[in-house]
Amino acid sequence: MLSHTFFENHPQQFFAYYLNEMIFPEAQPNQAHYALAQLEEQGKLRAVITQNIDGLHQLAGSRNVLELHGSVRKNHCLNCGAKYPLEFMLQYRGGEEIPHCRDCGCIVRPDVVLYEEGLDEHTLTSAIRYIKKADVLIVGGTSLVVYPAAGLLQYFRGSRLVLINKGATDYDRRADLLIRDSIGETLAAALG
Repeated sequence: MLSHTFFENHPQQFFAYYLNEMIFPEAQPNQAHYALAQLEEQGKLRAVITQNIDGLHQLAGSRNVLELHGSVRKNHCLNCGAKYPLEFMLQYRGGEEIPHCRDCGCIVRPDVVLYEEGLDEHTLTSAIRYIKKADVLIVGGTSLVVYPAAGLLQYFRGSRLVLINKGATDYDRRADLLIRDSIGETLAAALG
């Protein structure tokens, strides 16, 4: 239901599912989001690279966030490119109507990467550049099985790889520091 083909062929069902099952406007940042924002504010973190589409890093205060899979908080008209916030899309929640542009009447779609679509080239290139330049890379809260995001670790040339995840990953043996715990609790404790 979250594929490009399904979106094109069944837009009404796509939006019914997407708006009612994938959007959580009441969600709030957790300890990890706030800790990362604090590290950025202290000048110790250059960028957050995330697969999440919820925008919670920005709500916590992070400024340099690379959203590999896009964001539910950004939407655009397929025809004229007009931009719409999440609040615009939420007007269509629970109904059968498809979001349409106020300017030209074309469908407004979320700026998220659907199955069968590639990642945004600029975002991917920026993520690779940050990873290549990093002295320390902290990877947390991910199983490292979703590609191409999991493959970004191959670009790390720095001195320390830190993995924080509750479960095992295929990259555990490469880590200089491996922490099997919640990223939120771990970073909150580290920052005191």
